[in-house]
Amino acid sequence: MDKVAIIRTDRLGDMVLTLPMARAIKECNPNAKIAMIASSYTEPLLYNNAYLDNYYFIDKIPLNEIFQQNNFDIAFFPRPKFNEALEAFKNKIPIRIGSAYRWYSFLFNHKLNIHRKKGDLHEAEYNTLMVAKFYNRIVSTELIAPFIKIEADQKILGLFEQYQINSNSKIIIIHPGSKGSAKDWHPKNFAKAARILKESLECEILITGTQEEKESCNIILKECPSAFTFCGLLNLDELIALISHSNLLIANSTGVLHLASALGIAVLGLYPNTKHIGAGRWGPYSRNSLVISPPITDNKKAIDDMSLIEVETVVNSALKLLGIRF
Repeated sequence: MDKVAIIRTDRLGDMVLTLPMARAIKECNPNAKIAMIASSYTEPLLYNNAYLDNYYFIDKIPLNEIFQQNNFDIAFFPRPKFNEALEAFKNKIPIRIGSAYRWYSFLFNHKLNIHRKKGDLHEAEYNTLMVAKFYNRIVSTELIAPFIKIEADQKILGLFEQYQINSNSKIIIIHPGSKGSAKDWHPKNFAKAARILKESLECEILITGTQEEKESCNIILKECPSAFTFCGLLNLDELIALISHSNLLIANSTGVLHLASALGIAVLGLYPNTKHIGAGRWGPYSRNSLVISPPITDNKKAIDDMSLIEVETVVNSALKLLGIRF
């Protein structure tokens, strides 16, 4: 029985796209005991996950202690960091799997020739490709829906009742922020799209974001005053529950978009064209989705100019995902 660690300590969306590795490892080695080593912010994604036997947080326990306490046989590094790879090396984990293209790749004894920056595959597929190459097997790539906690769901239903949100109408979530992970469509454009959608059909517009994104959320609320803003009001468990009650999420390239995809909610994503930050690698990994990018012109400097995305295009795409003829 192998004890396997997956080390992924960065953002929310990265974790959503890394979890398919656990499922793929179980496909190849059903008896493996799999632990995810992550940041505690992502715990709602790991809680009650059928493919994980345990998880640890480097902001709660030093990585060196985690390795010493567990005697892992195998460690996967889908997004390697030098200090994390070094700890695995120092703790003599027998098999350490990572990229062949880092200056510290000598710390890995199973090196993979995978160039993620080329953007030829989706990030989730790059992650499961590591498993496929190590076990020399074809594996599937499927997102894993997070567990919805009863108390979080009850809070959302309570807020729906408090704010008189009609759960029988179409519920559209607008999430304008991305924490700087990509080039963004401006909140003013989200605001115009929200207003037109509200005027076009029977729907509820819900705005989500962090406390730091409140200014962007308020821009939308000013243009569409009948919307409801949850900006800065929800923890991650509650956000997951809220998304599960929606019909559509519209967002830039952000982890919340991947959450919606994992939950099977329709997603409309707005992405730049440049390959390593574009939808090919970071877009919604879902058939129930559409992606809009700036139109390609002769002006190469405008390849990622998100302002070139028309509000009308976004509105029409949203209606299409909702199954509404226009």
